Amino acid sequence: MSEEVVVQAAGAVLWRYSKGKDIEIAIIHRPRYDDWSLPKGKLESGESHIGCAFREVLEETGVTPIFGPEIGEAIYRVGNEKKVVKYWSAKASDAPFGEPDKNEVDEILWLEPTAAKKKLTLDDDRSIVDFFLEFGVGTQALVLLRHAKAIKREDWDGDDGDRPLSHVGQLQAKRLFPLYFPYAIKEIHSSDAMRCIETIEQMSRTMQLNPIFSVDLSEYRYAKDKEAALDYAQDLLNRGEAAIICSHNPILPKLLKKLIGKKNFKQLDGKLEPGDSWVLHHRDGEIIAIDSVERPQVKA
Repeated sequence: MSEEVVVQAAGAVLWRYSKGKDIEIAIIHRPRYDDWSLPKGKLESGESHIGCAFREVLEETGVTPIFGPEIGEAIYRVGNEKKVVKYWSAKASDAPFGEPDKNEVDEILWLEPTAAKKKLTLDDDRSIVDFFLEFGVGTQALVLLRHAKAIKREDWDGDDGDRPLSHVGQLQAKRLFPLYFPYAIKEIHSSDAMRCIETIEQMSRTMQLNPIFSVDLSEYRYAKDKEAALDYAQDLLNRGEAAIICSHNPILPKLLKKLIGKKNFKQLDGKLEPGDSWVLHHRDGEIIAIDSVERPQVKA
């Protein structure tokens, strides 16, 4: 009996507003399979799920997407392969459209969700559209990012605020961009500790953003004023900009707990490992979903 092969894949429900301000979603016709599908595809070597989903939407529709929450996954079998496909909600941006490869996608339809569900070939795709509708649209992302792996405190003789990233941490920092670019980040805010500065430095340059450094996000300030970081994050939430906060483990879990209040997001652990994050998807100041993003996998 042949061993089951697990294939990882990712895609998105790509949506936009029609001229009448109704929601339309994109479905694609794939001539190779003669089916109607949501944009999706297999992960390339070393690629993250969200990076794959972003690339597949771009390649199969020509549209630059802005990602919202992860909305679910579909699991099905093809021969001896088990396919696991993770999906996100993604808004069509106003960036110039490209052209998909006609051998891969020969037709794209924008349909209101009920019509799209009738046209889709697979039941799994129809279920993903239902998940999309449950989440709704119009969210912004606030990323709570713990700095990448730093040199151990006991191995550092200088001031703790000057403690830099380790070699592994430097490699992690170089691989953060594809994890957060799909959210169309507009602002990056960071503790003024060196390990945080080094974590977001390259990502900021690649996104062409000038980071904002604040002592309010530092461990030093948190020891004296537990509310400073919360006030800082709440202001970003209220302003509704897609943003990243890079800070420290003593601060971020407590900050998250206060921001979500009495809501219960069962998938959350109590803390973040170096380079991990929570992505808070919020609408009109209310957090409606939280995604956990694991640090990039690197070899020391």
